[in-house]
Amino acid sequence: MNFGRTAGAARNEMARCLGALMGIAQGMLCDGRLSDDEIRFLQQWLHQNGAASREWPGNILSARVQAAMADGIITEPERAHLVETLQQMLGGRSDTLADATRATNLGLDHDTPVVFQDAAFCLTGDFVFAPRPHCHEQILKRGGLVKTAVSRKLSYLVIGSLGSAEWSYGSFGQKVEKAMQLKAQGTRIAVISEDHWAAAL
Repeated sequence: MNFGRTAGAARNEMARCLGALMGIAQGMLCDGRLSDDEIRFLQQWLHQNGAASREWPGNILSARVQAAMADGIITEPERAHLVETLQQMLGGRSDTLADATRATNLGLDHDTPVVFQDAAFCLTGDFVFAPRPHCHEQILKRGGLVKTAVSRKLSYLVIGSLGSAEWSYGSFGQKVEKAMQLKAQGTRIAVISEDHWAAAL
């Protein structure tokens, strides 16, 4: 058996599922609200596409849908929470996304303090603040370390506000996926947005 080919096929299938999920989310939010039927469809789709509901960001969305549907009644606060979750997954409100690629902010560590001294940073995506080499300089100037890959020794993974073109199609990149896997295993990596990082400079 060719395990490399099997792993590649599984990764392609996951990207296809997550791409479909992004499309579903965009379609559901195009009118600015989420109906009961749309939420039920989303629950059914996530159940039928179990792989997508076990990996980030589908796992967060799936948990929130299940919580909203637990008693069979969708309250307005639950509906609003699901709308916010879909918007976070897409990187913003559907009416502001247009053709721009925005970074997802679902499941990020928004409240984590950013300390530069002796902390290891890895950057992914495209940054509004400055080109990535300049961002690296800002980290080094403050006593931080710059890494090119995600590992258990990483302190922060910083996601550029512009994301990456592939994110629209469900491929969130190996750095983000690896960091989320390590976090799920208990590794203390903070996944933060560019805005959160820049505010600490």
